[in-house]
Amino acid sequence: MNERLQALKAALQARRAVKVIAGIANFDLENVLQVVRAAEVAGAHAVDVAARPDIVKAVREVTSAAIFASSVEPTELAAAVAAGADVAELGNFDALYDQGLFLSADAVLKLAAETVALVKGNALVSITIPGHLTLESQIQMAAQLEAMGVDLIQTEGAARVLSSEPTVKSLAPAEKEALTLHNTRALVQATTLPVMTASGMTADNVALAFEAGAAAVGVGSFINKAQTEAKMSERAVAVMANRVREIRQAS
Repeated sequence: MNERLQALKAALQARRAVKVIAGIANFDLENVLQVVRAAEVAGAHAVDVAARPDIVKAVREVTSAAIFASSVEPTELAAAVAAGADVAELGNFDALYDQGLFLSADAVLKLAAETVALVKGNALVSITIPGHLTLESQIQMAAQLEAMGVDLIQTEGAARVLSSEPTVKSLAPAEKEALTLHNTRALVQATTLPVMTASGMTADNVALAFEAGAAAVGVGSFINKAQTEAKMSERAVAVMANRVREIRQAS
């Protein structure tokens, strides 16, 4: 196991890991590199980029952090791992929601099994549990993913409409935070896998995710939507500082 993964696993075990997300549909290499450099300045444990070999290779040149490669296609994840990604992440599913596509639990489990078969042993496997599923379905999926041999799961506090025809619903920041933390608490209780909290995470609420039992937090828009690299770095540093401060106070 390389040093990047050793550091990530240690941070997960300590329940203090931070991943900075550039975006599954972000193919603007310069912007991706800005986000990654900001994460590097802050000392984040991982970065998350689109599962494209050229992006993975470019990112590897500017970071010592573990690289998560995200896609909803297992073959793309395998190609990203071959290019140097440390973690294959099935998800996030926001891009699909924007197209009106909502994967069923069975569909996600099938894709997860394909991903495990393709990359297990060469990289860690992370699976995002879709936020549009009922909480009961999410909990059941967590147990099935653990039995399958995945290494960690990621929550999704994404838009959800509990109906037979899911549609995207815009959530206010407070609503997204509450849903994300609610899903985190439930999944932490339901599985022994490390749980990464994502969706709506900022420097102001990162400590709440760890208090809810998360082993890691994924921070995306709060950092990657900043207008300059300097501002991205400032926000990433704030995330790390708030997480550490809260843990020290609780110890």
